[in-house]
Parts: sequence; C-alpha cells; structure tokens
Amino acid sequence: MRPMKDVVAMVLAGGRVDSMGVLTAHRSQAAVPLGGIYRIIDFPLTNLSESGVEKVGILSQFRPQSLMDHVGIGRPWDYNGRTRELSFLPPYEGARAHDWYRGTADAVFQNLHFIERHAPRDVLVLAGDHVYRMDYGPVLDLHRRRRADLTLVFKRMDPGRPSRFGVGVLGPDGRVSDYREKPSDPPSDLVSLTVYVFRTEALVARLRENAATGRTFHLYDEVIPRMVAQDRVFGFVHRGGWEYARPLQAWYDLHMRLLSPRGIGVPMDRVRTNLEQQGLGEAPPAFFASAARVRRAFVAPGCLVAGRVEDSVLFPFVRVEQGAVVRESVLLHGCVVQRGARVERAVLDKDAVVGEGARVDGGADLVAIGKGEHVAAGHVIGPDREGAG
Repeated sequence: MRPMKDVVAMVLAGGRVDSMGVLTAHRSQAAVPLGGIYRIIDFPLTNLSESGVEKVGILSQFRPQSLMDHVGIGRPWDYNGRTRELSFLPPYEGARAHDWYRGTADAVFQNLHFIERHAPRDVLVLAGDHVYRMDYGPVLDLHRRRRADLTLVFKRMDPGRPSRFGVGVLGPDGRVSDYREKPSDPPSDLVSLTVYVFRTEALVARLRENAATGRTFHLYDEVIPRMVAQDRVFGFVHRGGWEYARPLQAWYDLHMRLLSPRGIGVPMDRVRTNLEQQGLGEAPPAFFASAARVRRAFVAPGCLVAGRVEDSVLFPFVRVEQGAVVRESVLLHGCVVQRGARVERAVLDKDAVVGEGARVDGGADLVAIGKGEHVAAGHVIGPDREGAG
C-alpha cells in the first residue's frame, strides 16, 4: 500500500432508500447491518484505507445518526493519525442559503471547500452503500496514464431490462464512447459501480456548470454523460465480486448466499468495522444450550441459542429461547425469540421481540419486523395476516 497524498475521496452515503423497508426507517443505506457483524459502509471504508487514500469526506443527509455513531472519527480504518483525516459533510446553512443536497452532483458541489482545502490532483467519488473489495490504486494509475478527465469503474454483468444501473460502452482504446443511466435497452454488459476518479480541475468546472444549469443535479445523469460527450473519459473493468444489497429482498438473498459454501464472491476477511460501538469488543462467545439445534447458520458473538436455528444469520446478542424455531431468517442485534415462537423467512430489525408462541412467517415472500417492535404472545404474522400486535 502506498499513500495517496494527492487524492481526496468523497463518499456518497446519505440518500434515502425506500426499497429497504424497515431497515432504512431509522438509518441510511450505508449504515444498514450486513454479514453478522458489519455495516455496508465498512466495505468502501476498508477499501479506501487499504488503498492508502488519506483524506476522506462522507456526504451524509438522510437519518445520519446511526452512520455517524458507527464511523466516529474513523479510528477502526486508521483515519485518526497526523496525515489521515475522515470528516462528515452534512448539508449546512452558512452566509448564503443552502438547501438539502438536491442530488449527488450538488452534494459534492456544496463541499468544494473540503476538496479545495486539500488541493488534490484527483478526486475519487464513490458510493458508500455497495458491498465489494477493491484496490483503487490501479484505477488511479490508469486514470493518470491516460491523462483522463474522468475514469469510470465498470463490471461485466447482466444489467437487466430495463437496467437498474448506469451502463457504458468502451472503445478499443478503453475510452468511454457511450454512457446511459438506467437505460430501457442497455447498449452493453458494462455496469457502472459508482466509482469515479475525476481530475480535480475538470470536476470543479463541471460541477459549477451543473449548479447553474442542472435539473436533477446528479453526477450520473447530467455531469457524466456531458463529460463522456466532451471530455477525456475512460473505463476500468473490475473483475472481483460486487453486491448492490438492495432492495430488501436482495439484502436478504445476500445473507442466504453467505451461508452457502460458495459465499457471495466478496472476500469478508480483513473487513474493518467498529466493534466497540456495537458492543462486540466485550461480547462473550455465542452460547448454545444443551437443547439447541443449529444447522447451516451464522451465529455472532453474544448470542444465546436454546432453540432450533436453521439456514439463518443471527447478529450479536440475539436470544432464541427453548422451544423456539428460527428458519431462513436474518435477525439483527438484540432480537429475542421467546419460548415456542416460530420465525420463518423473516427479517427482524434490532431489538425486535417475538413473544411466546407467536409466529412470524413470510411464506413465499418475506416479512420484516421493525426496530424495537414487539409481536405479542400467540400472535401470527404471515401472508394472510397483518400487524405486529
């Protein structure tokens, strides 16, 4: 790892994601728990730290408290030294009126002062809510060798029709000849991973232009297409794993795949997280009572299992009492499944309680119980029943 002293990273971590249901009712997508002990933001922050990027700004807006509590000053990712800095950059009101971030381009534009203070040669802009591992060094090297104004990172995959992603076309020299955001008829299989390297002067000029003339104020559908048409824009193809982790069904499916021998294709080793904020630093090992029956499950530290758990992921400090059954489910921190209760094909947010003899069953679909909600004893939530009691 070599330090990237002339690069500033701007992490887009503040958007509202309604498709995640209860999981983003109290937190941003970047702060959503994942994989038993992590948050989604852990993956891009680990990438930045291990790539040697020393200056990081996190653009947060929607319900940022959970994210800010988790990241703190960035100590788990080594962003607390003399030369390394991590700052949260929420919207603010100053001498001139400022609004909420109107889009990704506007979010970066409102924080040009952070970029200009560090005077970097290049700016790395990336999403804070994607799950992947990447060394950004080779991307930066390619960007500078090509004297690019912008380098976009792509991955070859089925974009879907219509596509949920931006899709690009590369010429034989690696130059981006076409870029379309969420096209109904994708022109290629190159999906944008929302990892962009901008030459600083080009970024500043295009952001000022967009602030004066934009309509959506987003990088992906206004700034980038214009740069593809008028500037030097190249593509870098990422060959490792990458997960979008939304909507809620995709997040759930990811956890089910984590339990398979093949996993998800994204290495989970060496991912850094804030263990102290989650209480994991002092958590005892998971405890399994003599009556417990566990098959193909991830059980995090601090859990107590006295019932049956199958094909499920239990985050820290979950309690499954005697006679309770948990199948094909994901239970976040501190959930309790009381005696005789059954939870199947369900997602339970933090501190949810399923009372004695209650049943939560997603059937052919998926059911989600919100943070701190209590399913009353004997109550049934399933495909033909409503309410949490």
